[in-house]
Amino acid sequence: MWTTRDATYWDIRPLSGVLAAAALPTMLGRWLEVEPVARGRHLFHHHVGRTAEAMQYGAARIVEIGDQIIAAALWLPCETPSSARAVNASGGGAFAAKLGELDAASGQAHECQPHLRLAGLGVLPRWQRHGIASALLTEHLEGFTARPRCLLAADDAVTAVAVRCGYRPYGDPAPLGRGSATVQPMLRTADSSAVRVPVNAFAGQGPVGCAGRDTAGAVSTACKPVRRAL
Repeated sequence: MWTTRDATYWDIRPLSGVLAAAALPTMLGRWLEVEPVARGRHLFHHHVGRTAEAMQYGAARIVEIGDQIIAAALWLPCETPSSARAVNASGGGAFAAKLGELDAASGQAHECQPHLRLAGLGVLPRWQRHGIASALLTEHLEGFTARPRCLLAADDAVTAVAVRCGYRPYGDPAPLGRGSATVQPMLRTADSSAVRVPVNAFAGQGPVGCAGRDTAGAVSTACKPVRRAL
């Protein structure tokens, strides 16, 4: 049986490897970097940085069987729309530039009230369809119980899992680049009336959950983190 716990310093590299491996074949991963080897390298280093941020300011959660990490989720706290972290494109080339575009495209998901932003989520292929992603998206997080949570859904499978976990589309889908990729901001809150759902959010997609996969491969960028209140 798999178990869930907070990540430690010694988990940063294997955790980042799991997140990079999960994102590598996805539409969003391919949009961020076309060349597979470079994509894996960029994704790994990106998640190393985000894991360190989540451990310091938010929550870095791992799922393991024995001593093997099979899934992980990173959450970062955000306070205001202006707290979105700027990405320095000049220092990181095209990959960093696209991360900056992803930050800008997801700006509508930043609530005026404090909330948690999903900064990374991944489940190794062998362990998908076991409810692990759903558990990570809904589990109790110490110190952040009352906060709404938001994420970016980059494909129908992620959208379906998020909907089953109580997330709803928040605003309109955001196109990336020249329309080659689209992400859907989604929000989970105790007050369902607070979520602005587009009129045709699921038009033409069939029944919610029809993808039938409990998987997570979206690369989600984070806002500027804020420290937990002691």
